[in-house]
Amino acid sequence: MPVRYLYLICLPLLVYIAGCRPETGPKYRIGFSQCTGNDDWRRNMLTEMKRELFYHPEMQLLYRDAESDSKRQVQQIRELLAGKIDILVVSPNEAAPLAPVIATAYGQGIPVIILDRKAATDSFTAYIGGDNYNIGKLAAEYIAAQLNGHGRIIEVTGLRGSSPTVERHQGFHDALLRYPGLKVIATLEGSWVADKTREAAAYNDSAVQQADIIFAQNDVMAYSMYRYCREKGNLRTRFIGVDASPYPDAGIDLVSRDILSASLLYPSGGKEAISMAADILSGKKVPRNTLLQTVLIDSSNVKLMRLQIDKIQAQHQEIEQQQSLLQEQRSLYQDQQHLLRIVVTTLGIAFLLGIVLFFILRTNRRINRQLKQQRDEILQQRDQLVEMTARAQEATEAKFTFFTNLSHEFRTPLTLIQAPLENLMGSRQLSSIQKQQLELMRRNVTHLMRLVNQLLEFRRIESGKLQLKVAENDLPAFMLEIMEAYKGIAVKKHIDFRLITRQPGIKAWFDQHLFDRVLYNLLSNAFKFTSDYGKVHIYLEQPGAGQEAVIRIEDDGSGMDENTLAHAFELFYQSRNNEHKGTGIGLALTREIISLHHGSISVKSSKGAGTTFSITLPGTAAPFAPEEIQQEDEHMSVINHSLHNYTDEEPDDIPAEELSTATQSHPHSVLLIEDHPDLNHFLADFLSGQYEVFHASNGEEGLRLAFEHIPDLILCDIMMPGIDGIQVLQTLKKDIRTSHIPVILLSANSSEEQRIKGMQHNADAYISKPFHLKYLAESISSMLNNRALLKDHYIAEPETRVYSAQSSKPDRRFVNDFTAIVEKNLGNDHFGVEDICQELAISKMQLYRKVKLLLNCNVNDYILEARVKKGRYLLVNSKLSIAEIAYECGFSSPAYFSTVFKARTQQTPKAFRDKKNEG
Repeated sequence: MPVRYLYLICLPLLVYIAGCRPETGPKYRIGFSQCTGNDDWRRNMLTEMKRELFYHPEMQLLYRDAESDSKRQVQQIRELLAGKIDILVVSPNEAAPLAPVIATAYGQGIPVIILDRKAATDSFTAYIGGDNYNIGKLAAEYIAAQLNGHGRIIEVTGLRGSSPTVERHQGFHDALLRYPGLKVIATLEGSWVADKTREAAAYNDSAVQQADIIFAQNDVMAYSMYRYCREKGNLRTRFIGVDASPYPDAGIDLVSRDILSASLLYPSGGKEAISMAADILSGKKVPRNTLLQTVLIDSSNVKLMRLQIDKIQAQHQEIEQQQSLLQEQRSLYQDQQHLLRIVVTTLGIAFLLGIVLFFILRTNRRINRQLKQQRDEILQQRDQLVEMTARAQEATEAKFTFFTNLSHEFRTPLTLIQAPLENLMGSRQLSSIQKQQLELMRRNVTHLMRLVNQLLEFRRIESGKLQLKVAENDLPAFMLEIMEAYKGIAVKKHIDFRLITRQPGIKAWFDQHLFDRVLYNLLSNAFKFTSDYGKVHIYLEQPGAGQEAVIRIEDDGSGMDENTLAHAFELFYQSRNNEHKGTGIGLALTREIISLHHGSISVKSSKGAGTTFSITLPGTAAPFAPEEIQQEDEHMSVINHSLHNYTDEEPDDIPAEELSTATQSHPHSVLLIEDHPDLNHFLADFLSGQYEVFHASNGEEGLRLAFEHIPDLILCDIMMPGIDGIQVLQTLKKDIRTSHIPVILLSANSSEEQRIKGMQHNADAYISKPFHLKYLAESISSMLNNRALLKDHYIAEPETRVYSAQSSKPDRRFVNDFTAIVEKNLGNDHFGVEDICQELAISKMQLYRKVKLLLNCNVNDYILEARVKKGRYLLVNSKLSIAEIAYECGFSSPAYFSTVFKARTQQTPKAFRDKKNEG
């Protein structure tokens, strides 16, 4: 390959370039976080560091100034750590706030040098600073000598919480203990700066005027106190500071001008910090604590100190000049190296370009051959895709043709069912029940016919065999004619159904025979998903110059979620939301019809906030071809027999006396939960001959009736709006009041997955729709009989005798509540008759009589028998010890449990368990 040879040629050149690289930059990065840099002493610290760095070119200093803000200093240290520094030098603003971030840096393996001020942590490598305690002590001893052991003193401290402030204050006061004649009449907080010192002095002016000497913990605060006192006319007070910096208006200068009586030299430690960093990086062992020596400077030695400092500064300036010259020479050398490298690189590139061009010409022919081969393969694949697409189109067309033919075949059997039904319904010899059942059959035949017609119309539109015949129509009059079909259901559901338009005589071009399907589909959906006392409004408007007409159908129903809204017009799409289940044909057909009319349709909806469909129709004949325009004005009534297939007729309310069985006496009760009104009424009527039937149209109402009546069996549909059948089943099985009730699930989904899901949630049976009524009736009867046999055999509880034909509903409710209270409190050894009376809100006498009448036993005997039965169950089905079972069943002691158990079963608990285990 040419690239491979190119790498071999480039390798010597790259080696040469790498060998000619200029000297790299600093090898180590030192991060320095300064608490503040706004005073001469700290500027001197930074200057010392930079001077010392001249001797260590391998190190680079990254400086950050926190400006006396602890939070800012913490953030700056974190930024330095993120910048991959090798050593961290910190002069903390305060001891406590900086401790966590210093410990974090130390924990990451980065050496930490704490400079000047201390931090409240032991996680550091080394500390460098003046002996602050000794400074305070020396200041006190100097003052004692100046005042001969008697006088008044004011102390001005630095930032509260910083280590120099604390240590200098402690050393100062410890030393004053030896001089009882010296009194500290006030302690001011100057926070190291002049402004705050002056504010503190003004606040304590009376004490300031009485002071003989003011000791400030740095020269800045001492000078600020001097100026304040002189402004107030105080000429007798003397001043002592700390730092002794060699700058104008700083410590040494102020002493030489007799402004300060003395200043204690406080070394900055900048030079020592850089030297120690170099030792750490070279692997040398460094002392953990380095205390810098101090000296007191007053009028006796200030001149000598100034001479020494001036000499040192002159030496440093000379060193800096030499370093500058050395840097210039180094830059010149690097520039020459850079120029040489450019020349060599240019020659190498020219040589390489020649070689590359040779390989390009050589490989270009081979690439062209490969491209030609790939093009031939792509063309062949394209031909295969075209052929496969054609086959897929043929297969799809065959499927739609089969579907269409099958739909045509449905119409003949449906017609043969519908016609005899209409003849039977015209008979006068039918009973009320027979008429209701025939009407139920007619409605469902009509519903099937509607689905078949929609499918056929959609197929005709898709195949292009549906010919439009449009004409100019009066849109408001057409809408009023359509609305007549829905006035009945609007009145029945108390829905505000109205047409709203501010422009009379709006004209639009459309085919009445097709466009009525659009309106019927949209209005049917609006009424279907709008609750009672809701609204369905139709708005008509013609904006602009009459080029188009706009129809908006708006309701305040349940609305659609985002996923359903996105797929609303897709063919055969069914939402997972139970509230929007359908065939997936209606809206797809609606969109196709609107497209044929050169219009548009859109929908806006949100969950719980209603839905709005907007339709745009042409206001002129311009978009239509001549053959699509109706030549003769043929007006016909929109509402005809075939259009009834598009309206959802709701069943008339069944008379209460035909459904209610409250006056009849049945040994068992059944709760029916089914959202389809026809099926709900039909099954309720069918079962009412054998059972007391309660029926609900949704999950919420079904749960309420279940908890209210405690039926013997529950029939529940799975697909329901709101709470579905699976959720109802879960709620029933988790509640102690209804967990024992057998539940039969009804569903049109007969898949194995759905059956397994129902059984996983403890359903007792699963019956798929459609089902035989005889099978349903026998399933209910068999389940109730089996439950009764199991109860008698394994539990044999006295309360089972209450469910007789003579028992009343209140009696059964009383027994349910009574047994539930007892079962819930079996483990409570303090549980007794008083607790039951309190729960049921009846007296003891009423409780005894009721239990005796219904269960033919004593209350205490019932509780004792229930505890023994629970003990028998636990002995067989648990690994608890006999003592643990005794307490679990509410007995006060294992001995009492054994006595009662033996009295009722003629054997001890241990013998009973052993016998069961052997069996």
